[in-house]
Amino acid sequence: MNLINVYKFASIFLLSCVFTSCESLLEENLTDDKYKDETIFQNPILAEGVLLKAYAFIPDEYDLNDSYATDDAVTNVVTSDLISMATGGFTARLYPLSVYEDSYIAFMHLNSFIANMDKVVWAYKEPDFAERNDLYLKKLKGEAYALRAWWGARLLQYHGGMGSNDVLLGYPIVKSVITNAEAAKLPRNTYAQCVQQIFDDCDSAILKLPLKWTDTGLTPNQKLVIGAYNMNRISGIGAMAIKSRVALLAASPAFTAQSGVTMQEAAQMAANVMTAHIGITGLDPKDVEFYKSGNVTTTLLNTYREALWFTSIKPNASDRETNFFPPSKFGKGQVNPSQNLVEAFGFNTGEPFDISSPSYDPANPYNNRDPRLAKYIVYHNTKIGADTVKIVSGENATGPTATRTGYFMRKLLDETVLLNPGAIVGKPHSTLHLRYTEVLLNFAEAANEVGGPDYDIGGFTARQVITALRTRAGFSEPSNGTYLAGLDKGQLAAVIKNERRIELSFEGFRFWDIRRWNDIAKMNEAVRGVDPATFATFEVEKRIYESYMIYPPIPYSETLIYEIIQNKGW
Repeated sequence: MNLINVYKFASIFLLSCVFTSCESLLEENLTDDKYKDETIFQNPILAEGVLLKAYAFIPDEYDLNDSYATDDAVTNVVTSDLISMATGGFTARLYPLSVYEDSYIAFMHLNSFIANMDKVVWAYKEPDFAERNDLYLKKLKGEAYALRAWWGARLLQYHGGMGSNDVLLGYPIVKSVITNAEAAKLPRNTYAQCVQQIFDDCDSAILKLPLKWTDTGLTPNQKLVIGAYNMNRISGIGAMAIKSRVALLAASPAFTAQSGVTMQEAAQMAANVMTAHIGITGLDPKDVEFYKSGNVTTTLLNTYREALWFTSIKPNASDRETNFFPPSKFGKGQVNPSQNLVEAFGFNTGEPFDISSPSYDPANPYNNRDPRLAKYIVYHNTKIGADTVKIVSGENATGPTATRTGYFMRKLLDETVLLNPGAIVGKPHSTLHLRYTEVLLNFAEAANEVGGPDYDIGGFTARQVITALRTRAGFSEPSNGTYLAGLDKGQLAAVIKNERRIELSFEGFRFWDIRRWNDIAKMNEAVRGVDPATFATFEVEKRIYESYMIYPPIPYSETLIYEIIQNKGW
């Protein structure tokens, strides 16, 4: 085994040791949320394990929970807290989306690592060990800053809001190793301070990390530390994408008054990623179904076309399909997409869905539609693999063809997976935490808001970006281009929001998007279903939210610990 392979093996071992022997060693040397430095930070494997603990708390699957709490879908899991939350039971005690606890556990690990990593000898005394040691220091510290920004961004999104003191608040910023008692005295920082902290951490990471993990142009010594084997870790372009995400959030209507961020800045941060990556000329139709096994390969992911940061590939997975395939395919069918979402898919000419359109086929309303509809949604008489899926719908529908809405989810699933009893066949799966498509949509929304469809920022315009995305999706031309060319600022803004709903569906965005847009009507839009036999629509599940619920709460358990300012209304 050559030296590069030794280090690749070591990296895999480090990732696994978080959950095995290193896990117990780390926990044994943890007191009051502080590591015993003399034990942990004199061993490079254990020391890196502290960093990897912050990775370990990141979900390794897409979280579909927030979809159940919007107009995009319902779940058939009748005991789900999301049903209670979405239908009038949302309280500070019942907030199943909260990330508060995990975020602060991750902060503890990251702050311990940043405070102590300089004392670790990362490379042994071999030729060029000093260079390697410096490379490790730089890389690992960059990862720690990027991960702290990631967890801060999640806290800001899930818990930031207008405080009861009428000040827009974020979360208590923690940048050092402190005890639980000390943490319990920290007030919430302002929203603007939290945004700046996330930006600062991202900038620190960008200075230290390679833009992308690649072996190209590296010396053998550099490959051992910052080579392509790191591809499932966060990189410089990942930190840039976090800045883009947070900037758009902060510049949105629900936050911009006190966030300190403008749409001009949000557009520029997205444009920076686009310039550093592939612009809009490198888009590939395969990326519309980036999750399929033929597209989830090391080769494709290593091009960093869609995957700006992803979880390790699972080579023979079938868990998603078990949860979300229709029962007729031996799945649980837990996600039932709504008629509301289906109507967001317009016609293949580029026009929005409208039953009065000449493109509408009343005998088959799924004809002439946005090509992504058939790729993302299972409807009656469509196929999964070689099998035609039959569907019945309604609250009283039962059996292997039953769904509450008339639809099952297809997106994120691989239809070549087999769940047949005694003959299960899994396929490669990965989870993208940062997708390039999100950055493109961030840019389009912000740039259009600043100057309209053709306002140039960094060499790109909103109309160009949306045209490129819809061309990638397979819209008929020139009709689609003609339709987009005639849109003004307000019309394109509606299209951009709709594109975001479709392209990022089931990936954890809709719940937060309609809140940052301050769209109370969409928050309260009841979920509708369809009867596949008659195409008649019906109400499936109400959505009941008060206006103050634009800003979700600080968990009730935290308010019991100390006098932290709660968001208004909770």
